[in-house]
Amino acid sequence: MRTIRYIFVIMVAAGFVACEDFLDVNTSKDSATSVTVDQLLPTACFYASQINYDHAEYGAYLAQALTTGEKSQTGVYAYSAGWEFLSMNRHPQWRRHFYDLGANINEMYAAAEEINSRNFILIGRTIMLQSTMLTTDVFGDMPRSNAYTTTSPTYDTQESIYDWMFQEADELIALYEDKSWTENADNIPISQKMDRIYAGDLKKWELYTKALRARLWLRKLPNWENTSAVCSHIVQLVDEVLEDPNWQEPLYHYDGGTGEQNCPWGPYAPAINSWESRANRLATSIPTTFFGYALLGGYERKTTNRRYALDPRAEKMMTPRESGSSGSDAIRWLESNIGMDASMKITYYPDLFASEGNNPYTSNTGYIALITDEELLFIKAEAQYWGGDKAAAYETTKQAVLRSMERYGIRESDLSGTALTRYERFFEVRLPGAATFSISDLMQQKFVAMYLQPELWTDVRRYNYSSKTNGILYDGVPVYTVTTCHDGSSTGYKVENFTMEYSLRRPYNLYEPYWCQADAYGINAELSPNAWVNRLNYDPETEDKYNRAELERLGAYKNHEWLKKRMIWAYNTSGKAVCSDPTEWK
Repeated sequence: MRTIRYIFVIMVAAGFVACEDFLDVNTSKDSATSVTVDQLLPTACFYASQINYDHAEYGAYLAQALTTGEKSQTGVYAYSAGWEFLSMNRHPQWRRHFYDLGANINEMYAAAEEINSRNFILIGRTIMLQSTMLTTDVFGDMPRSNAYTTTSPTYDTQESIYDWMFQEADELIALYEDKSWTENADNIPISQKMDRIYAGDLKKWELYTKALRARLWLRKLPNWENTSAVCSHIVQLVDEVLEDPNWQEPLYHYDGGTGEQNCPWGPYAPAINSWESRANRLATSIPTTFFGYALLGGYERKTTNRRYALDPRAEKMMTPRESGSSGSDAIRWLESNIGMDASMKITYYPDLFASEGNNPYTSNTGYIALITDEELLFIKAEAQYWGGDKAAAYETTKQAVLRSMERYGIRESDLSGTALTRYERFFEVRLPGAATFSISDLMQQKFVAMYLQPELWTDVRRYNYSSKTNGILYDGVPVYTVTTCHDGSSTGYKVENFTMEYSLRRPYNLYEPYWCQADAYGINAELSPNAWVNRLNYDPETEDKYNRAELERLGAYKNHEWLKKRMIWAYNTSGKAVCSDPTEWK
Protein backbone atom coordinates (compact mmCIF):
# COMPACT_ATOMS: atom_id res chain seq x y z
CA MET A 1 0.00 0.00 0.00
CA ARG A 2 1.57 3.24 -1.12
CA THR A 3 1.65 6.26 1.14
CA ILE A 4 -0.44 9.16 -0.17
CA ARG A 5 -0.33 12.74 1.01
CA TYR A 6 -2.71 14.67 -1.21
CA ILE A 7 -6.46 14.64 -0.97
CA PHE A 8 -7.22 13.54 -4.48
CA VAL A 9 -10.73 12.31 -3.77
CA ILE A 10 -12.27 15.23 -1.97
CA MET A 11 -14.16 16.47 -5.00
CA VAL A 12 -16.49 13.45 -4.96
CA ALA A 13 -18.41 15.16 -2.18
CA ALA A 14 -18.92 18.32 -4.22
CA GLY A 15 -22.45 17.29 -5.07
CA PHE A 16 -23.40 17.58 -1.42
CA VAL A 17 -22.06 21.05 -0.66
CA ALA A 18 -21.93 24.37 -2.43
CA CYS A 19 -19.43 24.64 -5.30
CA GLU A 20 -17.90 27.83 -3.94
CA ASP A 21 -16.70 25.91 -0.88
CA PHE A 22 -14.08 24.26 -3.04
CA LEU A 23 -12.82 27.28 -4.97
CA ASP A 24 -9.97 27.90 -2.56
CA VAL A 25 -8.52 24.40 -2.97
CA ASN A 26 -6.46 25.26 -6.06
CA THR A 27 -6.04 29.02 -5.88
CA SER A 28 -2.76 28.99 -7.80
CA LYS A 29 -0.89 26.45 -9.87
CA ASP A 30 2.29 27.58 -8.14
CA SER A 31 1.04 27.33 -4.54
CA ALA A 32 0.65 24.22 -2.43
CA THR A 33 -2.72 22.52 -2.34
CA SER A 34 -4.41 22.89 1.02
CA VAL A 35 -7.78 21.95 2.42
CA THR A 36 -9.62 22.96 5.55
CA VAL A 37 -11.59 21.00 8.11
CA ASP A 38 -14.92 22.21 6.77
CA GLN A 39 -14.01 20.72 3.39
CA LEU A 40 -12.65 17.45 4.77
CA LEU A 41 -15.47 16.49 7.12
CA PRO A 42 -18.14 16.18 4.37
CA THR A 43 -15.81 13.82 2.53
CA ALA A 44 -15.24 11.74 5.67
CA CYS A 45 -18.99 11.42 6.35
CA PHE A 46 -19.67 10.57 2.73
CA TYR A 47 -17.12 7.77 2.72
CA ALA A 48 -18.30 6.53 6.13
CA SER A 49 -21.58 5.84 4.33
CA GLN A 50 -19.92 4.38 1.27
CA ILE A 51 -17.76 1.87 3.14
CA ASN A 52 -20.90 0.53 4.81
CA TYR A 53 -22.41 0.04 1.38
CA ASP A 54 -19.23 -1.59 0.03
CA HIS A 55 -19.27 -4.24 2.74
CA ALA A 56 -23.03 -4.78 2.54
CA GLU A 57 -22.89 -5.21 -1.26
CA TYR A 58 -20.51 -8.15 -0.98
CA GLY A 59 -22.18 -9.50 2.14
CA ALA A 60 -25.68 -9.78 0.66
CA TYR A 61 -24.38 -12.44 -1.73
CA LEU A 62 -21.74 -14.06 0.49
CA ALA A 63 -24.33 -14.57 3.24
CA GLN A 64 -26.63 -16.14 0.61
CA ALA A 65 -29.43 -13.59 0.78
CA LEU A 66 -29.19 -12.68 -2.91
CA THR A 67 -28.03 -14.33 -6.10
CA THR A 68 -28.22 -13.56 -9.81
CA GLY A 69 -29.63 -15.42 -12.80
CA GLU A 70 -26.13 -16.35 -13.91
CA LYS A 71 -24.25 -19.58 -13.20
CA SER A 72 -20.62 -18.82 -13.88
CA GLN A 73 -17.65 -20.07 -11.86
CA THR A 74 -15.58 -16.99 -12.61
CA GLY A 75 -16.26 -13.32 -13.28
CA VAL A 76 -15.64 -9.76 -12.15
CA TYR A 77 -18.25 -10.16 -9.41
CA ALA A 78 -16.83 -13.24 -7.71
CA TYR A 79 -18.88 -12.63 -4.57
CA SER A 80 -22.09 -13.29 -6.52
CA ALA A 81 -20.63 -16.04 -8.71
CA GLY A 82 -18.17 -18.85 -8.06
CA TRP A 83 -15.98 -17.28 -5.34
CA GLU A 84 -12.92 -17.07 -7.58
CA PHE A 85 -11.64 -13.93 -5.85
CA LEU A 86 -8.00 -14.14 -6.87
CA SER A 87 -8.73 -12.99 -10.42
CA MET A 88 -10.66 -9.89 -9.31
CA ASN A 89 -8.66 -6.72 -9.84
CA ARG A 90 -9.86 -4.80 -6.80
CA HIS A 91 -11.95 -4.78 -3.64
CA PRO A 92 -13.39 -1.30 -2.93
CA GLN A 93 -13.45 -1.90 0.85
CA TRP A 94 -9.66 -1.84 1.05
CA ARG A 95 -9.13 1.37 -0.85
CA ARG A 96 -12.10 3.02 0.87
CA HIS A 97 -10.54 2.46 4.28
CA PHE A 98 -6.92 3.36 3.59
CA TYR A 99 -7.23 6.00 0.90
CA ASP A 100 -10.67 7.58 0.74
CA LEU A 101 -11.16 7.60 4.51
CA GLY A 102 -7.76 7.18 6.15
CA ALA A 103 -5.80 9.64 4.04
CA ASN A 104 -8.49 12.30 4.16
CA ILE A 105 -9.11 11.94 7.88
CA ASN A 106 -5.38 12.12 8.60
CA GLU A 107 -5.36 15.43 6.76
CA MET A 108 -8.39 16.52 8.77
CA TYR A 109 -6.57 15.70 12.01
CA ALA A 110 -3.62 17.85 10.93
CA ALA A 111 -5.84 20.75 9.88
CA ALA A 112 -7.90 20.53 13.09
CA GLU A 113 -4.82 20.40 15.32
CA GLU A 114 -3.43 23.47 13.62
CA ILE A 115 -6.49 25.50 14.66
CA ASN A 116 -7.19 23.49 17.86
CA SER A 117 -10.68 22.47 16.73
CA ARG A 118 -11.01 19.20 18.61
CA ASN A 119 -14.59 18.37 17.60
CA PHE A 120 -13.39 17.40 14.11
CA ILE A 121 -10.81 15.07 15.63
CA LEU A 122 -13.45 13.30 17.73
CA ILE A 123 -15.73 12.69 14.75
CA GLY A 124 -12.83 11.59 12.57
CA ARG A 125 -11.65 9.06 15.15
CA THR A 126 -15.17 7.64 15.48
CA ILE A 127 -15.43 7.20 11.72
CA MET A 128 -12.03 5.51 11.63
CA LEU A 129 -13.02 3.16 14.46
CA GLN A 130 -16.05 2.15 12.41
CA SER A 131 -13.98 1.74 9.27
CA THR A 132 -11.24 -0.26 11.01
CA MET A 133 -13.78 -2.68 12.44
CA LEU A 134 -15.44 -3.20 9.06
CA THR A 135 -12.09 -3.68 7.33
CA THR A 136 -10.42 -6.10 9.74
CA ASP A 137 -13.62 -8.14 9.96
CA VAL A 138 -13.32 -8.81 6.23
CA PHE A 139 -9.55 -8.94 5.67
CA GLY A 140 -8.14 -9.94 9.07
CA ASP A 141 -4.53 -8.82 9.58
CA MET A 142 -3.87 -5.45 7.95
CA PRO A 143 -1.64 -2.36 8.25
CA ARG A 144 -2.57 -0.04 11.11
CA SER A 145 0.32 1.09 13.31
CA ASN A 146 2.54 2.17 10.40
CA ALA A 147 0.00 2.33 7.57
CA TYR A 148 0.96 5.87 6.55
CA THR A 149 4.66 5.98 7.37
CA THR A 150 6.09 3.76 4.63
CA THR A 151 5.32 2.63 1.12
CA SER A 152 5.29 -1.01 2.24
CA PRO A 153 3.74 -1.08 5.73
CA THR A 154 3.79 -4.19 7.86
CA TYR A 155 0.55 -5.94 8.70
CA ASP A 156 -0.65 -5.82 12.31
CA THR A 157 -2.24 -9.02 13.57
CA GLN A 158 -5.99 -9.05 13.87
CA GLU A 159 -5.55 -9.70 17.60
CA SER A 160 -3.54 -6.48 18.02
CA ILE A 161 -6.06 -4.55 15.92
CA TYR A 162 -8.85 -5.73 18.20
CA ASP A 163 -6.80 -4.72 21.25
CA TRP A 164 -6.42 -1.28 19.71
CA MET A 165 -10.15 -0.99 18.90
CA PHE A 166 -11.22 -1.86 22.43
CA GLN A 167 -8.76 0.72 23.77
CA GLU A 168 -9.73 3.33 21.17
CA ALA A 169 -13.45 2.96 21.92
CA ASP A 170 -12.85 3.51 25.64
CA GLU A 171 -10.54 6.47 25.04
CA LEU A 172 -13.01 8.08 22.67
CA ILE A 173 -15.88 7.79 25.15
CA ALA A 174 -13.69 9.45 27.79
CA LEU A 175 -12.83 12.30 25.40
CA TYR A 176 -16.47 12.82 24.45
CA GLU A 177 -17.16 13.28 28.16
CA ASP A 178 -14.23 15.70 28.57
CA LYS A 179 -15.46 19.28 28.28
CA SER A 180 -11.98 20.49 27.37
CA TRP A 181 -12.63 18.66 24.11
CA THR A 182 -16.36 19.01 23.55
CA GLU A 183 -16.66 22.61 24.78
CA ASN A 184 -13.25 23.79 23.66
CA ALA A 185 -13.43 27.51 22.84
CA ASP A 186 -11.55 26.99 19.56
CA ASN A 187 -13.96 24.37 18.23
CA ILE A 188 -15.40 25.53 14.91
CA PRO A 189 -19.19 25.05 14.75
CA ILE A 190 -20.15 22.16 12.51
CA SER A 191 -23.16 22.62 10.26
CA GLN A 192 -25.48 20.12 8.58
CA LYS A 193 -23.66 20.85 5.33
CA MET A 194 -20.39 19.68 6.88
CA ASP A 195 -21.86 16.73 8.76
CA ARG A 196 -24.89 15.17 7.08
CA ILE A 197 -25.18 12.56 9.83
CA TYR A 198 -25.44 14.53 13.09
CA ALA A 199 -24.77 18.17 12.14
CA GLY A 200 -21.87 18.29 14.58
CA ASP A 201 -23.87 17.16 17.63
CA LEU A 202 -21.10 15.59 19.71
CA LYS A 203 -23.51 13.95 22.14
CA LYS A 204 -25.02 12.01 19.26
CA TRP A 205 -21.56 11.10 17.95
CA GLU A 206 -20.66 9.90 21.45
CA LEU A 207 -23.70 7.63 21.52
CA TYR A 208 -22.82 6.26 18.11
CA THR A 209 -19.33 5.53 19.44
CA LYS A 210 -20.94 3.65 22.32
CA ALA A 211 -23.06 1.72 19.81
CA LEU A 212 -19.88 0.76 17.97
CA ARG A 213 -18.39 -0.35 21.26
CA ALA A 214 -21.41 -2.65 21.79
CA ARG A 215 -20.93 -4.10 18.29
CA LEU A 216 -17.25 -4.58 19.09
CA TRP A 217 -17.99 -6.48 22.28
CA LEU A 218 -20.50 -8.66 20.44
CA ARG A 219 -17.55 -10.15 18.55
CA LYS A 220 -16.77 -12.09 21.73
CA LEU A 221 -19.98 -14.09 21.16
CA PRO A 222 -20.60 -16.92 20.63
CA ASN A 223 -17.06 -18.31 20.22
CA TRP A 224 -14.36 -16.03 21.55
CA GLU A 225 -15.16 -15.14 25.17
CA ASN A 226 -18.70 -16.28 25.82
CA THR A 227 -19.01 -15.66 29.56
CA SER A 228 -21.78 -14.31 31.76
CA ALA A 229 -19.65 -11.26 32.57
CA VAL A 230 -19.19 -10.40 28.89
CA CYS A 231 -22.90 -10.94 28.20
CA SER A 232 -23.90 -8.66 31.09
CA HIS A 233 -21.49 -6.00 29.87
CA ILE A 234 -22.97 -6.07 26.37
CA VAL A 235 -26.52 -5.70 27.70
CA GLN A 236 -25.38 -2.72 29.77
CA LEU A 237 -23.69 -1.09 26.77
CA VAL A 238 -26.80 -1.38 24.60
CA ASP A 239 -29.11 -0.10 27.32
CA GLU A 240 -26.82 2.88 27.83
CA VAL A 241 -27.31 3.84 24.19
CA LEU A 242 -30.99 3.09 23.64
CA GLU A 243 -32.17 4.57 26.93
CA ASP A 244 -30.43 7.89 26.32
CA PRO A 245 -32.94 10.53 25.07
CA ASN A 246 -30.25 11.92 22.77
CA TRP A 247 -29.86 8.66 20.84
CA GLN A 248 -30.58 8.97 17.14
CA GLU A 249 -29.71 6.46 14.45
CA PRO A 250 -26.71 7.56 12.36
CA LEU A 251 -28.30 7.83 8.91
CA TYR A 252 -26.65 9.31 5.85
CA HIS A 253 -29.43 10.61 3.60
CA TYR A 254 -29.04 11.13 -0.15
CA ASP A 255 -30.80 13.90 -2.06
CA GLY A 256 -30.89 12.19 -5.45
CA GLY A 257 -29.86 13.85 -8.69
CA THR A 258 -26.83 12.77 -10.68
CA GLY A 259 -23.93 10.46 -9.92
CA GLU A 260 -22.91 10.19 -6.27
CA GLN A 261 -25.85 12.31 -5.16
CA ASN A 262 -27.91 9.11 -5.37
CA CYS A 263 -28.04 6.44 -2.70
CA PRO A 264 -25.72 3.58 -3.75
CA TRP A 265 -28.57 1.08 -3.24
CA GLY A 266 -30.94 3.03 -5.52
CA PRO A 267 -31.88 2.34 -9.18
CA TYR A 268 -29.31 4.89 -10.39
CA ALA A 269 -26.67 2.53 -8.97
CA PRO A 270 -23.74 4.96 -8.86
CA ALA A 271 -20.21 3.55 -8.89
CA ILE A 272 -18.33 5.87 -6.56
CA ASN A 273 -15.14 7.21 -8.15
CA SER A 274 -16.02 4.96 -11.08
CA TRP A 275 -13.20 2.40 -11.45
CA GLU A 276 -12.62 1.72 -7.75
CA SER A 277 -16.19 0.81 -6.79
CA ARG A 278 -18.92 -1.71 -7.45
CA ALA A 279 -22.36 -0.50 -8.48
CA ASN A 280 -25.25 -2.40 -6.90
CA ARG A 281 -26.55 -5.43 -8.80
CA LEU A 282 -30.15 -5.30 -7.57
CA ALA A 283 -31.57 -4.85 -11.09
CA THR A 284 -30.38 -8.34 -12.03
CA SER A 285 -30.49 -10.04 -8.62
CA ILE A 286 -32.93 -12.52 -7.11
CA PRO A 287 -33.67 -13.60 -3.53
CA THR A 288 -32.12 -16.97 -2.76
CA THR A 289 -34.12 -20.01 -1.78
CA PHE A 290 -32.79 -19.68 1.76
CA PHE A 291 -33.83 -16.02 2.05
CA GLY A 292 -37.00 -15.87 -0.05
CA TYR A 293 -38.44 -19.31 0.61
CA ALA A 294 -37.15 -20.33 4.02
CA LEU A 295 -36.70 -17.10 5.99
CA LEU A 296 -39.33 -14.82 4.42
CA GLY A 297 -41.76 -17.73 4.07
CA GLY A 298 -42.55 -17.25 0.40
CA TYR A 299 -43.78 -20.82 0.06
CA GLU A 300 -46.97 -21.62 -1.78
CA ARG A 301 -50.07 -21.96 0.39
CA LYS A 302 -53.31 -23.57 -0.67
CA THR A 303 -55.70 -20.75 0.17
CA THR A 304 -58.03 -18.51 -1.75
CA ASN A 305 -56.57 -15.53 0.06
CA ARG A 306 -53.00 -16.02 -1.07
CA ARG A 307 -50.40 -13.90 0.69
CA TYR A 308 -47.16 -12.62 -0.75
CA ALA A 309 -45.10 -14.22 2.03
CA LEU A 310 -45.41 -15.14 5.66
CA ASP A 311 -43.12 -12.27 6.65
CA PRO A 312 -44.90 -8.95 5.99
CA ARG A 313 -41.54 -7.27 5.36
CA ALA A 314 -41.09 -9.28 2.16
CA GLU A 315 -43.32 -7.13 -0.05
CA LYS A 316 -41.71 -3.97 1.32
CA MET A 317 -38.22 -5.24 0.58
CA MET A 318 -39.13 -6.42 -2.93
CA THR A 319 -42.13 -6.11 -5.24
CA PRO A 320 -43.59 -8.64 -7.73
CA ARG A 321 -43.20 -7.79 -11.40
CA GLU A 322 -44.61 -9.94 -14.22
CA SER A 323 -46.51 -13.00 -13.10
CA GLY A 324 -44.96 -15.40 -15.59
CA SER A 325 -46.43 -18.71 -16.63
CA SER A 326 -47.96 -19.69 -13.29
CA GLY A 327 -50.04 -16.55 -12.92
CA SER A 328 -48.93 -16.25 -9.31
CA ASP A 329 -47.93 -13.02 -7.63
CA ALA A 330 -46.16 -14.92 -4.85
CA ILE A 331 -42.50 -14.32 -4.20
CA ARG A 332 -40.05 -16.25 -6.38
CA TRP A 333 -36.55 -17.29 -5.46
CA LEU A 334 -33.58 -19.10 -6.95
CA GLU A 335 -30.79 -21.31 -5.65
CA SER A 336 -27.49 -19.46 -5.46
CA ASN A 337 -25.55 -19.43 -8.74
CA ILE A 338 -27.61 -22.20 -10.27
CA GLY A 339 -28.76 -20.00 -13.15
CA MET A 340 -32.24 -19.17 -14.38
CA ASP A 341 -34.21 -21.71 -16.32
CA ALA A 342 -34.37 -20.89 -20.02
CA SER A 343 -38.12 -20.25 -19.74
CA MET A 344 -37.67 -17.60 -17.05
CA LYS A 345 -36.90 -13.89 -17.25
CA ILE A 346 -35.59 -11.55 -14.57
CA THR A 347 -38.94 -9.78 -14.61
CA TYR A 348 -40.57 -12.95 -13.26
CA TYR A 349 -38.65 -12.40 -10.04
CA PRO A 350 -39.26 -9.59 -7.53
CA ASP A 351 -38.08 -6.04 -8.13
CA LEU A 352 -35.48 -5.61 -5.39
CA PHE A 353 -35.70 -1.82 -5.56
CA ALA A 354 -39.32 -2.18 -4.38
CA SER A 355 -42.13 0.10 -5.50
CA GLU A 356 -43.46 3.30 -3.94
CA GLY A 357 -40.44 3.79 -1.74
CA ASN A 358 -41.35 0.89 0.56
CA ASN A 359 -37.72 -0.04 1.10
CA PRO A 360 -35.97 2.92 2.78
CA TYR A 361 -32.57 1.85 1.46
CA THR A 362 -33.24 1.18 -2.22
CA SER A 363 -34.46 4.49 -3.62
CA ASN A 364 -32.22 7.17 -5.11
CA THR A 365 -33.16 9.36 -2.14
CA GLY A 366 -32.72 6.58 0.39
CA TYR A 367 -30.22 6.41 3.22
CA ILE A 368 -27.34 4.33 4.49
CA ALA A 369 -27.65 3.37 8.16
CA LEU A 370 -24.32 3.12 9.96
CA ILE A 371 -26.10 1.16 12.68
CA THR A 372 -29.79 0.65 13.42
CA ASP A 373 -32.01 0.39 16.48
CA GLU A 374 -32.87 -3.19 15.59
CA GLU A 375 -29.21 -4.18 15.31
CA LEU A 376 -28.61 -2.87 18.82
CA LEU A 377 -31.65 -4.75 20.10
CA PHE A 378 -30.41 -7.95 18.47
CA ILE A 379 -26.98 -7.40 20.06
CA LYS A 380 -28.70 -7.16 23.42
CA ALA A 381 -30.89 -10.20 22.74
CA GLU A 382 -27.91 -12.32 21.77
CA ALA A 383 -26.10 -11.36 24.98
CA GLN A 384 -29.20 -12.12 27.04
CA TYR A 385 -29.52 -15.49 25.35
CA TRP A 386 -25.96 -16.59 25.97
CA GLY A 387 -26.12 -15.04 29.44
CA GLY A 388 -28.84 -17.58 30.28
CA ASP A 389 -31.95 -15.37 30.23
CA LYS A 390 -33.79 -16.80 27.23
CA ALA A 391 -37.12 -15.29 28.24
CA ALA A 392 -35.61 -11.79 28.15
CA ALA A 393 -33.84 -12.64 24.89
CA TYR A 394 -37.18 -13.63 23.36
CA GLU A 395 -38.83 -10.35 24.36
CA THR A 396 -35.89 -8.28 23.08
CA THR A 397 -35.87 -10.22 19.82
CA LYS A 398 -39.57 -9.52 19.39
CA GLN A 399 -38.88 -5.82 20.02
CA ALA A 400 -36.16 -5.89 17.38
CA VAL A 401 -38.44 -7.53 14.80
CA LEU A 402 -41.19 -4.97 15.46
CA ARG A 403 -38.66 -2.15 15.01
CA SER A 404 -37.54 -3.73 11.76
CA MET A 405 -41.14 -3.89 10.56
CA GLU A 406 -41.65 -0.27 11.54
CA ARG A 407 -38.67 0.71 9.37
CA TYR A 408 -40.55 -0.68 6.38
CA GLY A 409 -43.71 1.17 7.34
CA ILE A 410 -45.55 -1.89 8.66
CA ARG A 411 -48.16 -1.40 11.34
CA GLU A 412 -50.30 -4.11 12.87
CA SER A 413 -53.44 -2.33 11.65
CA ASP A 414 -52.20 -2.70 8.07
CA LEU A 415 -51.95 -6.48 8.31
CA SER A 416 -55.59 -7.50 8.38
CA GLY A 417 -56.56 -11.10 7.63
CA THR A 418 -59.60 -13.25 8.15
CA ALA A 419 -59.52 -14.03 11.86
CA LEU A 420 -55.85 -13.73 12.72
CA THR A 421 -54.01 -10.67 11.49
CA ARG A 422 -51.02 -11.34 9.30
CA TYR A 423 -48.91 -9.87 12.10
CA GLU A 424 -50.22 -12.58 14.44
CA ARG A 425 -49.64 -15.30 11.86
CA PHE A 426 -46.02 -14.29 11.48
CA PHE A 427 -45.31 -14.43 15.23
CA GLU A 428 -47.30 -17.64 15.66
CA VAL A 429 -45.02 -19.40 13.18
CA ARG A 430 -41.67 -17.63 13.59
CA LEU A 431 -41.60 -16.56 17.26
CA PRO A 432 -44.37 -18.47 19.04
CA GLY A 433 -43.05 -17.99 22.58
CA ALA A 434 -40.15 -18.04 25.01
CA ALA A 435 -40.57 -21.74 25.82
CA THR A 436 -39.40 -22.88 22.39
CA PHE A 437 -37.12 -19.93 21.62
CA SER A 438 -33.65 -20.85 20.32
CA ILE A 439 -30.52 -19.11 19.09
CA SER A 440 -31.64 -20.22 15.65
CA ASP A 441 -34.86 -18.19 15.95
CA LEU A 442 -32.89 -15.16 17.09
CA MET A 443 -30.23 -15.21 14.39
CA GLN A 444 -32.66 -16.02 11.59
CA GLN A 445 -34.70 -12.95 12.47
CA LYS A 446 -31.54 -10.88 12.69
CA PHE A 447 -30.63 -12.15 9.20
CA VAL A 448 -33.85 -10.63 7.83
CA ALA A 449 -33.38 -7.37 9.74
CA MET A 450 -29.77 -7.03 8.56
CA TYR A 451 -30.67 -7.29 4.87
CA LEU A 452 -28.39 -4.86 2.99
CA GLN A 453 -26.35 -4.23 6.16
CA PRO A 454 -22.66 -5.14 6.67
CA GLU A 455 -23.39 -7.21 9.77
CA LEU A 456 -25.29 -9.79 7.74
CA TRP A 457 -22.19 -11.63 6.52
CA THR A 458 -20.31 -11.06 9.79
CA ASP A 459 -23.12 -12.73 11.76
CA VAL A 460 -23.18 -15.76 9.47
CA ARG A 461 -19.41 -16.15 9.84
CA ARG A 462 -19.55 -15.65 13.62
CA TYR A 463 -21.82 -18.69 13.69
CA ASN A 464 -19.62 -20.54 11.17
CA TYR A 465 -22.46 -20.98 8.66
CA SER A 466 -24.04 -23.32 11.20
CA SER A 467 -26.65 -25.54 9.54
CA LYS A 468 -27.53 -29.16 8.97
CA THR A 469 -25.32 -28.91 5.90
CA ASN A 470 -22.08 -28.67 7.87
CA GLY A 471 -23.32 -30.20 11.12
CA ILE A 472 -22.15 -27.34 13.34
CA LEU A 473 -24.56 -26.73 16.21
CA TYR A 474 -24.86 -23.90 18.72
CA ASP A 475 -26.82 -24.68 21.88
CA GLY A 476 -27.76 -27.94 20.22
CA VAL A 477 -29.37 -26.48 17.08
CA PRO A 478 -28.24 -25.67 13.54
CA VAL A 479 -28.54 -21.89 13.43
CA TYR A 480 -29.26 -21.41 9.74
CA THR A 481 -31.62 -24.32 9.15
CA VAL A 482 -35.25 -23.22 9.00
CA THR A 483 -37.93 -25.65 10.09
CA THR A 484 -41.58 -24.64 10.13
CA CYS A 485 -44.38 -27.03 10.99
CA HIS A 486 -48.05 -26.11 10.89
CA ASP A 487 -51.13 -28.28 11.13
CA GLY A 488 -53.56 -25.69 9.82
CA SER A 489 -55.63 -25.74 12.98
CA SER A 490 -55.44 -22.02 13.79
CA THR A 491 -58.51 -20.11 12.70
CA GLY A 492 -57.77 -17.88 9.76
CA TYR A 493 -54.61 -19.70 8.78
CA LYS A 494 -56.18 -22.67 7.05
CA VAL A 495 -53.52 -24.41 5.07
CA GLU A 496 -52.67 -27.98 4.29
CA ASN A 497 -50.44 -29.74 6.78
CA PHE A 498 -46.82 -29.14 5.93
CA THR A 499 -43.32 -29.32 7.25
CA MET A 500 -40.88 -26.99 5.60
CA GLU A 501 -37.15 -27.28 6.19
CA TYR A 502 -34.31 -25.66 4.36
CA SER A 503 -30.65 -25.14 5.25
CA LEU A 504 -28.16 -22.53 4.28
CA ARG A 505 -25.98 -24.06 1.59
CA ARG A 506 -23.11 -23.06 -0.61
CA PRO A 507 -23.83 -21.77 -4.13
CA TYR A 508 -23.85 -24.06 -7.10
CA ASN A 509 -21.14 -23.77 -9.76
CA LEU A 510 -18.37 -22.79 -7.38
CA TYR A 511 -14.88 -22.53 -8.81
CA GLU A 512 -13.86 -26.18 -8.65
CA PRO A 513 -10.08 -25.93 -8.04
CA TYR A 514 -10.72 -23.91 -4.86
CA TRP A 515 -14.02 -25.05 -3.43
CA CYS A 516 -15.07 -28.45 -4.70
CA GLN A 517 -12.14 -30.64 -3.71
CA ALA A 518 -11.53 -32.39 -0.40
CA ASP A 519 -9.03 -30.39 1.63
CA ALA A 520 -5.71 -31.58 3.04
CA TYR A 521 -7.54 -33.21 5.94
CA GLY A 522 -9.69 -35.27 3.62
CA ILE A 523 -12.87 -33.42 4.59
CA ASN A 524 -15.53 -33.31 1.92
CA ALA A 525 -15.79 -29.69 0.80
CA GLU A 526 -19.58 -29.68 0.89
CA LEU A 527 -19.64 -30.57 4.58
CA SER A 528 -16.69 -28.55 5.84
CA PRO A 529 -17.12 -24.99 7.16
CA ASN A 530 -13.65 -24.37 5.77
CA ALA A 531 -15.18 -24.76 2.32
CA TRP A 532 -17.00 -21.47 2.93
CA VAL A 533 -15.36 -18.15 2.19
CA ASN A 534 -14.43 -16.51 5.50
CA ARG A 535 -12.41 -13.51 4.32
CA LEU A 536 -11.43 -11.59 1.20
CA ASN A 537 -8.00 -11.63 -0.36
CA TYR A 538 -6.06 -8.39 -0.04
CA ASP A 539 -6.72 -5.83 -2.75
CA PRO A 540 -4.76 -6.99 -5.82
CA GLU A 541 -4.43 -3.47 -7.26
CA THR A 542 -2.34 -2.30 -4.31
CA GLU A 543 -1.13 -5.15 -2.12
CA ASP A 544 -0.15 -7.66 -4.79
CA LYS A 545 1.88 -4.97 -6.53
CA TYR A 546 3.37 -2.93 -3.69
CA ASN A 547 3.33 -5.16 -0.61
CA ARG A 548 3.89 -8.66 -1.91
CA ALA A 549 6.53 -9.51 0.70
CA GLU A 550 4.02 -9.02 3.52
CA LEU A 551 1.42 -11.15 1.75
CA GLU A 552 3.97 -13.91 1.29
CA ARG A 553 4.96 -13.68 4.95
CA LEU A 554 1.31 -14.21 5.92
CA GLY A 555 0.81 -16.96 3.37
CA ALA A 556 -1.88 -14.88 1.69
CA TYR A 557 -0.31 -14.14 -1.69
CA LYS A 558 -2.52 -15.65 -4.41
CA ASN A 559 -3.47 -18.39 -1.97
CA HIS A 560 -7.08 -19.50 -2.14
CA GLU A 561 -6.71 -21.35 1.18
CA TRP A 562 -6.34 -17.94 2.82
CA LEU A 563 -9.98 -17.23 1.91
CA LYS A 564 -11.08 -20.13 4.12
CA LYS A 565 -9.17 -18.99 7.21
CA ARG A 566 -11.48 -17.95 10.04
CA MET A 567 -11.40 -14.60 11.78
CA ILE A 568 -10.21 -14.64 15.38
CA TRP A 569 -13.80 -14.36 16.62
CA ALA A 570 -14.96 -17.47 14.71
CA TYR A 571 -12.74 -20.09 16.35
CA ASN A 572 -14.55 -22.24 18.89
CA THR A 573 -12.43 -21.19 21.86
CA SER A 574 -15.47 -20.93 24.16
CA GLY A 575 -16.56 -24.47 23.34
CA LYS A 576 -20.09 -23.30 22.56
CA ALA A 577 -20.23 -25.08 19.20
CA VAL A 578 -20.25 -28.80 18.54
CA CYS A 579 -19.71 -30.70 15.33
CA SER A 580 -19.78 -34.37 14.48
CA ASP A 581 -16.47 -34.07 12.64
CA PRO A 582 -13.59 -33.74 15.16
CA THR A 583 -11.31 -32.12 12.59
CA GLU A 584 -13.62 -29.16 11.97
CA TRP A 585 -11.99 -26.84 14.50
CA LYS A 586 -8.44 -27.23 13.29
